[in-house]
Amino acid sequence: MTAQTIPVLDLQDFTSGQKSEAFVQAFGQALSDWGFFSLVNHGVEQRLIDAAYGAAEAFFALPEATKIQYQIAELKGQRGFTQFGTEHAKDSEAPDLKEFWHLGREQPTAHPRQLSQ
Repeated sequence: MTAQTIPVLDLQDFTSGQKSEAFVQAFGQALSDWGFFSLVNHGVEQRLIDAAYGAAEAFFALPEATKIQYQIAELKGQRGFTQFGTEHAKDSEAPDLKEFWHLGREQPTAHPRQLSQ
């Protein structure tokens, strides 16, 4: 039996232009099949990655009562903290066994995709 691993994409394939179409195809396929992927050669410094992991670890170690203060109910999990067991996979009765912090690119107030609060 062969072990499966998540797709690993190389951003240089896209930025170099030589394999950009193949990258885009692999990107779409990874999201369609897996829902995520690992990205290498992205240029983000390791110290920034380590700091982000440290901040996440510190946040999720907080007491539940503290984390809940960062839940934005009206945004339905689109930003901020989402409590363990809140989200459900599509067409599933069972809750997902995860908690998470959702963030995204901020849009100008007048932007058609701006989330209302």
